[in-house]
Amino acid sequence: MVYGLAAEEYLLLLETLGDFMEKEIEPTAREIDLKARFPTENMTKLFEQGFTSMSFPKEYGGLELPWPIYASAMEMCGKACASTALSLAIHGTCCEGLRLFGTPEQKKKYLPSLVKGETLAAFSLTEPGAGSDARNMRTQARMKNGEWHITGTKMFTTNGGKCDQYCLFAKTEKGPSAFLVDAKEAKSSRDIEKLGCRGSVTVELVLEDARVQKENLVGVEGEGLEYAKKMLFGGRITVAAISIGIAQAAFDKAVKYSRDRTAFGHSLSEFQLTQAKLADMLSQINESRMLTAMAAYLKDQGRPFESEAAQAKVVATENALNVCDQSIQIHGGYGYADEFDVHRHWRDARLMTIGEGTSEIMRLIISKSILGEPAM
Repeated sequence: MVYGLAAEEYLLLLETLGDFMEKEIEPTAREIDLKARFPTENMTKLFEQGFTSMSFPKEYGGLELPWPIYASAMEMCGKACASTALSLAIHGTCCEGLRLFGTPEQKKKYLPSLVKGETLAAFSLTEPGAGSDARNMRTQARMKNGEWHITGTKMFTTNGGKCDQYCLFAKTEKGPSAFLVDAKEAKSSRDIEKLGCRGSVTVELVLEDARVQKENLVGVEGEGLEYAKKMLFGGRITVAAISIGIAQAAFDKAVKYSRDRTAFGHSLSEFQLTQAKLADMLSQINESRMLTAMAAYLKDQGRPFESEAAQAKVVATENALNVCDQSIQIHGGYGYADEFDVHRHWRDARLMTIGEGTSEIMRLIISKSILGEPAM
């Protein structure tokens, strides 16, 4: 028995969810990508299944399932539709940040509807001149007449323009701080066209004297970057899980194609070079899966997991990119063409090495952990 449930019950839950993903989410993934359409229908279906509520306490409408189960569910969602998975992951990161750092009043007011998917959240940290160097943000929050007024521009805000609440970071007199900003106060100036995960909308966000209630400052003024950092540690586990799902989808297509396609009188799967590629691809997927499971377990146990999350992310995302690339290679010309819908997985995987912290930043975090230095 684990967490009060038998392992068989968790497997049954995941199998049921996997069947649901295959029947209800995966069929629309290609169209969502082609039309760059926000996956509203998919997200509604998954909210109804309790997807976002999995890891949250029951007092907020959650199911209190362990983080490794949530990571496995996110992997299956990434396999079915990476755009849907990414939008859900960002929403989940905002929910987790509010759970960790919000006031009791904020949690009571906002978390139940967010956890149940009745309202949608977006994470807004990056700016035109502040990506990995978030301390360089220029968006300002000033107190006027008992409320915050925020002015600035944000970039690459996932779920922007579709959400109800922004978890947004701006500088006050005491430093970078976190705010809950009502969507009507922030203007989505343009959708940013992307290489992959095209259905997960990403916007430039403009705030012109946006008004935020005083009580919507999250946690302690000036501690925003510390909050963002800790939110992203958990988010990196979900990005790693999504990457595994993307890789698994590409791998499954490569296996099927290698069996079906013949050349020189033999199926591709009979050639040793193809077999070697498939062996490496599966090994990389399983390597990623084990590292991600370890990071999720440590987080679930309340133990330090920052380095493990960074390891999981850098390995899972880079492995996914390689697996998808090899799947294209096995498909040959058909992998590069649209017909077999293989290059979509490569395009989706390419984002994962950048979002929620680049591979370069992940390696810095890991090296600082090795050397006993403070994490970035």
